[in-house]
Amino acid sequence: MGHRDELLKLLKIGPEDLEANRAGMLSARQARYLVQSGRRNLFGGFVITLGLAAILFFIADKPLVPVQCLVAGALGAAGITVGYVGYRRTRLAAADPRVETLIGPARAHMQGRAGWYLTIGGRSFKLPIHYWHIRNDAPYRVYFAPKADRVISLEPDGWD
Repeated sequence: MGHRDELLKLLKIGPEDLEANRAGMLSARQARYLVQSGRRNLFGGFVITLGLAAILFFIADKPLVPVQCLVAGALGAAGITVGYVGYRRTRLAAADPRVETLIGPARAHMQGRAGWYLTIGGRSFKLPIHYWHIRNDAPYRVYFAPKADRVISLEPDGWD
């Protein structure tokens, strides 16, 4: 199995997906995946908010003081806001199925506690696969959804 095939398998990309990406578009399957991902983000925001409410209800001393309610409300609003922003970005990306391409040497690197990122052509994206699957400084074609700022697929550029 070549490196291209390995990447496609890891990213769950089929030939029709890659063909659509090369043509500058999302495939229908990729658009559905983006929408599902956005729903998971929104659900995660609600779970965080419910978790904070449970902590406040079960752990905090009763009666609650106003500052506890304000802090819990602010943290809950932040959790829902983060989930909603992720949801909105992925919905916009699915509605506008344009895919952009960056070509050149790519590098996987750690960004503090934020995790592993892929840098190519002066842009940085959250790495959708494990870092050891990227050959640093080798040329890649990276297809990304600009509205979601997310890597959709990638392939070696002329060396696989």
